[in-house]
Amino acid sequence: MRPQPILIYTVLFLVLALFFNIVGIINLDNYEILAYTFIFYGLATVYLSMGNNKKLQVFLGSAVFLIGIDFMVISNFDIFSSSGIIFPSTLLILGISSFILYLDNTEDRAIFFVSIIFILFGLIYSISVGSLGIISFLKSLFALVKDYWVVPVIAFIVFVLLGRKAGQ
Repeated sequence: MRPQPILIYTVLFLVLALFFNIVGIINLDNYEILAYTFIFYGLATVYLSMGNNKKLQVFLGSAVFLIGIDFMVISNFDIFSSSGIIFPSTLLILGISSFILYLDNTEDRAIFFVSIIFILFGLIYSISVGSLGIISFLKSLFALVKDYWVVPVIAFIVFVLLGRKAGQ
């Protein structure tokens, strides 16, 4: 059995990130390197699976990507209780991953409704326990975009490395 290119590229990405970190070219902690690796793997998995009737890969790739984003948020923001965001994060990850799955097959309305329910429950829970306010959410979102512009660069690298043939 031949190893999948996505796994090879992910391991290569991880090894290079660790090497560059050790040499001092980049300055990330191991948690951030893991986050970027999850983002890379998740993006690549979704990119290669969308439109190919690979529902499980689309869902899991989306979830891995979002877990990477979650790791990044936890490691870079002062969160008083990181355990307090696990439950709402899980609901949001399930909801957004389900929504990405729906986008892959828009005829399956049940997946759409399930995604909306998970997303709404995640947001309502976060707002009700006070772990998410609109102003703090917008400030955090702006800080993420400002500080982590490298994520679109990773996406571009994924698209180039795993480029699909036209019409596929």
